[in-house]
Order: sequence, then C-alpha cells, then structure tokens
Amino acid sequence: MCGIAGIYNSRENPEKLKSLACSFTDMLKHRGPDGNGYKVLEQQNNRRTMFAHTRLSIIDLTDNAAQPMTDSIGRFFITYNGEIYNHLELRQELENMGSIFRTDSDTEVIIESYRQWGLEGFKRFIGMWALAIWDSVSEELILSRDRLGIKPLFFSEKDGALAFGSEPKVVLESLGMNPKLNVNAISDYFGYRYVLGGDSFFEGIKSLEAGTHLVCKNGKIKKITYWTLPIVKEKKEFSEMQLQEELRSLLSSSISYRMISDVPFGSFLSGGLDSSILVSEMSKIQENPIKTFTIGFKEKGFNEFEYAKAVSKHLETNHTETELDADSYLEAMLKMIAIKDAPLAVPNEIALHKMSLVLKRDISVVLSGEGADELFGGYGRIFRSAYDYERMAAGLSMHNVLKENLALKYETFETGSELDHFLQQYSYVSDKEKQSLFNPFILESLKGDFNNRNFFEPLWQNLEGLSLSEKIIWIFQKVHLEGLLGRLDSSTMSASVEGRVPFVDHRLIEFFNKVPIEFKMRWRSEAHRKDAELLNSDQISEVFDTTKYILRETYKKDLPEIISARKKVGFPVPLQKWLAGPLKGYAKDRLLDSNSKTSDVLNREEVKVSLENAGSNTRSGLKVWMMLNLEEWMNIYDINSP
Repeated sequence: MCGIAGIYNSRENPEKLKSLACSFTDMLKHRGPDGNGYKVLEQQNNRRTMFAHTRLSIIDLTDNAAQPMTDSIGRFFITYNGEIYNHLELRQELENMGSIFRTDSDTEVIIESYRQWGLEGFKRFIGMWALAIWDSVSEELILSRDRLGIKPLFFSEKDGALAFGSEPKVVLESLGMNPKLNVNAISDYFGYRYVLGGDSFFEGIKSLEAGTHLVCKNGKIKKITYWTLPIVKEKKEFSEMQLQEELRSLLSSSISYRMISDVPFGSFLSGGLDSSILVSEMSKIQENPIKTFTIGFKEKGFNEFEYAKAVSKHLETNHTETELDADSYLEAMLKMIAIKDAPLAVPNEIALHKMSLVLKRDISVVLSGEGADELFGGYGRIFRSAYDYERMAAGLSMHNVLKENLALKYETFETGSELDHFLQQYSYVSDKEKQSLFNPFILESLKGDFNNRNFFEPLWQNLEGLSLSEKIIWIFQKVHLEGLLGRLDSSTMSASVEGRVPFVDHRLIEFFNKVPIEFKMRWRSEAHRKDAELLNSDQISEVFDTTKYILRETYKKDLPEIISARKKVGFPVPLQKWLAGPLKGYAKDRLLDSNSKTSDVLNREEVKVSLENAGSNTRSGLKVWMMLNLEEWMNIYDINSP
C-alpha cells in the first residue's frame, strides 16, 4: 500500500523531473512513510516519463521490494499502490513458466504477469490496485485501476503530457495547473456526497474508472474496460443450504487472503453485523486474539461501544475504544480535506481517520466491512421503496390508509419513471432544494440537469429486465460503493494504514449477483407481507422484512443474537448538538463572512436558513456540514467561483 505519482511524455529536463518527484513524495508521505523513490525514463522523442513512489511496507519489508521497480532485464518499470492477494499462487505459476524472482513482493508478480500475459494478466488478480507500468521497448504506458475502484487513481493531460497520481494534488503540481472549480461536482456532492462519472472537484482532473486500463503510446490515449459489474437478468436457482455453503467458502477465502501480511493487522469493529462477521471469521483463521478497534463520541447515544464490547467478549478479541469530541473533530476535518483534496463525503469520515491514527500504534493493516450492504441488500428503506413505487404506479385503487402512509414519505403520488423515483430517494439535497441553494450562475452551468441524469440514464437503460429493487441494488454497487471505498482509502491512508475490504471481492460479487433478491430482502412471513400492504417502505424495513437475509442466516450462530438480529444503524455523529453548541459560531463565521469562498456559489439566504435550523433539524445540520466542507476546500486551494 503506497502513494504513486508520475508524468508521461513530459518536455521537462531530468533535473526538473527530479525536483517534481521529491515534491510528490513529500505530498504523499502519509500514504507511504517507510520509504520513497523515483525513476526518470528517457523516450525516443526527446521527452521523458517519470515515476515516483512512497512506500507503506506490508509485503516483503526489505529494500529489495522498493519502488519504482523494474523486471530482471530492465524492460518494464512499475509504481504501484495496492495488494494482489493471490500473488503466491501466481508466482508459482510464473516460476513454472520460467520466471525468476528477486523479491518476495507482489509488485514483482505484477511485472512478471504483465511480461508473460500482457493486459490479460490483470484478469487473474484477486486484489486492489492503482498502478502505472512503463514498457521501455514499446514506449507504452499502462495505467490500471482495480475492478471495483478500491484504490484511487487521478489523471490529467496538458500540452501532450499526461500526469497521474493517488491524489489530485500531485496532478496539479505535475502540470502546473491552476485549481479551478468543477461546477458539476458541486451539484453531485450535495446530491450524492460523491462526484460521479470519473470526475473530480477540480476542473480538468479525472478519476480513472474502476475496471479500466488507460493505454498511452505515441502521444495517443486509449481506454480499455477489462471488467464490468455483472448484470444478471436470469437469476439462478439455489437452495438456502447451497447459498450458505457458497457464502462461507467465498467469504472465508476472501478474508484469509486479506490476512496475508508481513506486518500486524486487525479489524474495525462497530458492533454491526458486517464487521462482527469479519472478526468472527478472522478468529477462526488465527489462534491469537484479533486486535479490534471502535470509536464513538462522548455525547449520549452517539457510540456503539455496547455492541462492540459484546462481540469482543464473545470472540475474545484485543479491543480498543476511542472517544472523539467537537474540538478534535474540527481539527481533523481540516486536515482530512487537505489530504483528500476534496470536501469530505460523510461526517463519520473523521471518526475513521481518528480511529486509524489510534490503531496505527499497533497495526498497519485493518479489515473493514464496506460492501456488504450493497451486495446483500442492506439499505432496506431505499431498496424496499421499489414496493412503494409499484403501488403508487397502480394508482387508482389505493387504500386510504396506504395513501396516508405513503404521504408521510413522498411529496406526491405522481411517480414519473423508475429512474425519477430512484433519484428522488437517493438524493440528499433534492433538485428543488438545489434550485434555491445554488446561485444563478451555478444553476445556469448545470443546464437543468440537477440530478446528473446524463450519468445515470445510460446505466439505467442497461438494467432493463431487472426488477426495480434489483436495479437499485446494482446502482448502489456501481456508484455508491465506490464512494464508500474512497472514504475508507482517504481515512486510513491519511494515517499510513492499509484498509482491506473482504466483502469487495469480485468473486463474491460475481456469484451473488446471480442470486434471487428474496435471499437478500425477505418477508419475515406471509402474515408480515400481508400486514405490510398498507405501509410505506420506511415503516416496513427491518420490521416486517429481513435485510441481508442470507448473510444473517449463514452467520447467526457465530454471533450473539443482539448482533445477528440487529437492525442497520448509521455511524452516528452528534452534528446537531455540535451545531447548536461548540460549532455554531464557527459555522456562521466561516459561511457568512464577507470573504467566504462559497458566497458566489451558495445563496446566502438559504445558508442562513440552514444555519438557523442546523441545531434542531438533521437535514439542515448535514447541509451545513457539507457547506463547511466546501468552504474549507475552496480556501485550501484559494479557489474562486468561475
């Protein structure tokens, strides 16, 4: 796990590139404090390619595994961030083909795989990666990102040169770019918390899509999609016993792979179902107690210590609790925005960062439960909302009690398209709210596309033949999951910790996308289904049905009942209390100051209304938190509105 950066087809001289490399390694030191290096590579057109690297030592701790690395004959060079968990099996296969290895690293396995199999070699990898490979003979640059987008990779072009890196800051530095605001990203952020469609918050800087190679040769660039999230319209037939056996086998394999490390490792433990299952399986694989970590807040009702303790006691882990207060939260927020080069996605991102700082004292690798909700049907209220849509679309014969309950959740019974329904449910700040929140020039730039339908519509069209619930689950795997993975990467790597995600194993996803939805969301009984006919999805979820059914059933005997039957709870952060107390003055000062960077982006009157309501209204509190993030990010980079 590391930080990578570089530039291809540069006109700069070697000394300038060396200076840039030193700047890169300084910028990315938090991602790799254990060493750094760079390599300047000459091109035949009198231009140059430069690779830089900061190292977090996880596999093969010797200097032999330092990067940038080359193969035994000096043809291929690599700078790489990630882990290839099946590198030992691939190494054996390559040795049988005649490859000779000088290190025990997975990095060298990638080089030899590329030498033997070319781009096809990536399809053999089980793992996560963002990397660059240079072929000094063909003078071809390959950028590659793992199937699900676990590891970040940003890039941009200018004057025939292409710069890339783990974080946007190195791309800006490479090409001498003046930071400019990407207006579409602002709309995405308030709508979905993340930037969609391979964009970033900086105009002109892109994020390489998951499952994609970028091939650069002779100044030309070509994208190759080598893996796509499976859309399985004809589901397979399984017995529950078959699914439980397959789930145990695949998840056990995934977790075993992610426990491969030459440094100490542990796991986040929130006390929720997903992290508890991970720790349970880890405890079966390793005899010594697993090191587990949880974080909460001093305010009553804003920590999950009780549940984490129950799991820790049951599994006999070596457990650590950490508390966070408003002052330390704010300090960490500013640091994280600067590291991430973006407004933060969710308030608990800070808590993950602080917890990573604590666990770094003992371990350098941590397992985390991202992906289980997207894969197994965990977001019950929105996934079950497809049932609401079906009943509203039927329309005329709706029972009055059903109408009353649906009216509690929906402003109108006018359903529109399935995509309209989904976007209304998925958006944090609706299209109507954006029209009053954003200033006129932002609205004009968005050209009426306040929900980024240009991004969603092509994806949605490919899902014809799936039920609405299945479509929503697929979109969450495709879109929402990558945002969560970005959050995990920035939170852990900011503390020089490698986060690993066993549920985000492509083998699990490929298999369970074949599984019928009734194994993900299931009515508790026929009587429960009948009783739910007059209720909305918020009233139904986890009361009349069971979310993540097959996951719960498979592991319910491995965990205390209060955990296996526990409802989904978001990571609680006491924003409302803080914005009514210790953060109230700070928020007003930053957002209403005459020199506020967001004054040209956000409608001042709407900002004032949100500030007034932030201490008493959850949505207003979250909106103010997002405004603060945007303000601080624009200040860090001295960005003015276009």
